Amino acid sequence: MTSLLTKDVYRHKNGLKHINIINGDGFSAIFIVNTPIFDNSGVAHGVEHMAFRRSAAFPKPETLFQLTSLTDAKINASTFSDTTCFHCQSQCSHTFILVINYLLNGIFNPVFDAEDLRCEIHDGNNKGVIYQELLGIEQAHKKVSVSNKQDDFCYGGISKSIGDLSLNDLTYFHQRFYHANNITLVTANADIEKISNLIALLPEQQNQSKQVKVDLDNKKSQHKQSEDDGHNQKKYSEAINKLIDVYHLWLQDLYNQKVYVYKEIKSAAKTSITNEDFLPADLKSDLIQPLCTLSDRLTKRAINDSVIKISVEKPLNESLLPSLFTNLFKQARQQLIKSELNRQVYVSDQRNTIWLVNIGVTEHILANVSSYIISAYPEFLASRCHGYCYATQALTIKNSAYLVIFSAFDINVDSRLKDVLLCLLRLSRDKHFIELSLTLAKIKYCKAYGVSNNKVINITSTDICNYIHNLANKTLSP
Repeated sequence: MTSLLTKDVYRHKNGLKHINIINGDGFSAIFIVNTPIFDNSGVAHGVEHMAFRRSAAFPKPETLFQLTSLTDAKINASTFSDTTCFHCQSQCSHTFILVINYLLNGIFNPVFDAEDLRCEIHDGNNKGVIYQELLGIEQAHKKVSVSNKQDDFCYGGISKSIGDLSLNDLTYFHQRFYHANNITLVTANADIEKISNLIALLPEQQNQSKQVKVDLDNKKSQHKQSEDDGHNQKKYSEAINKLIDVYHLWLQDLYNQKVYVYKEIKSAAKTSITNEDFLPADLKSDLIQPLCTLSDRLTKRAINDSVIKISVEKPLNESLLPSLFTNLFKQARQQLIKSELNRQVYVSDQRNTIWLVNIGVTEHILANVSSYIISAYPEFLASRCHGYCYATQALTIKNSAYLVIFSAFDINVDSRLKDVLLCLLRLSRDKHFIELSLTLAKIKYCKAYGVSNNKVINITSTDICNYIHNLANKTLSP
């Protein structure tokens, strides 16, 4: 277990408690918000999703998916009975700071909008990301047990009532619990001053009088919280589990919870981070501006304009198809094996869809780089952002033997393939977006497969346009 020394525990200007460990194993972070659940409304779950969706600094709902599609960043969140956890990790310091900034703005200053409420939670009919998620969970478990005991509350909500949540419900819950004194940040190998500078740039939170401080000395709450986190640690990566362990150690040490042991962190007078580094996205641009800035920054670190220096010492783990699609994938692969002519098949059940494409040996790089760009394209993400499905993504699997495009908990399974193919055709003609995305996609490929930039340096936006066009055109052609 990592030991916690006094110097490891900080307090930022806004009151945020921050524990940082040094282990030399990339960058990771988890924000732990004390969010006790009092009913089955799912309000904590709703606030979690809305924090990811939009903030004043990051106003586009596709931001989360562009960050994870075009960089090595992994970002997610979980709602438990007493806490909500937002976590991220990256091997790149620039990407990590960008993601921390995204999370800080979403956690402290989310934008709650009526249309977002309908898309992300429930519109009263079939649309809504959380609604579709709950339907999937409930169908998987066959039934949901609801009782009057607090321990048995469905803290994620239940499908039949999740649509009752209002903007006022979300706003009140956020104002009550999402304030710095009720949140702990745990990081690994973070630049404390840079994070402090980001916090200094945050807009001041409103309605401070409604905030309620959760008593951290409440042993019952801590015990239940530890049970929740411990039970679910199998869903986290090793890096995030280490941070959770550190947090639990800190909870058990009352001395480290006393305010006087925190080291005050103030923003540096001179800093490399400015407002210009994280300008809000240009509403006329399909790629969020911070990613364009990141691409420029990484390119400027190169020896010259044509060479991008990429560390390949620690390859990323290969993307895995969610277990939800195990049976559909087997079915699709069997169809490909039996067919001597078709290189791609589309299969679906009542809730999920999968389009499987064989990748030729010479297409390995093009397929991977294209999958990152497809997954970041706003039109491709529209079905998810508008609440028609729970998740959608393009990725390569089985050592890049297959390209997969899937849609989970989808309300339009019958028309999804046609929509995807038409989207790919439009993307193949959108050379501007491909040019904006290509540098980051190349860097991600090199990191993922531990190869030199020489493997990707000659790939052009025209190559990607042609590959994506061929993918869609061959399927649409009679």
